[in-house]
Amino acid sequence: MNLSFSTSIQGECSIVNLSGNILSEEDADGLSKHIDTLSSWKVIFDLTELKHINSSGISVFVKTMTKCRINEGDLLIANPNHNIFQLFEITKMNEVFSIHDSKEVALNQFK
Repeated sequence: MNLSFSTSIQGECSIVNLSGNILSEEDADGLSKHIDTLSSWKVIFDLTELKHINSSGISVFVKTMTKCRINEGDLLIANPNHNIFQLFEITKMNEVFSIHDSKEVALNQFK
């Protein structure tokens, strides 16, 4: 299953719900283009439905976070499954990203 996504706006935040897998640059091309169209640079990636991710996916996350911070926003991660969270720990990306157990907790970080 390739990546699919949908976006909702809550207050000043764009919540991007990711579903499927990010295992190649091609999987993430549409997401990268979509990020550029968001009206808010306060972004939450809700990973509830994301099954697998590898270094290509982490690369997209880093690029998105960089764009957000350049535009005075940020990227927060919510609801990673156990395997995705382990990947963040192994790669030390858990020290780079703000990772939360729920999108509600992440939303509170932007208040």
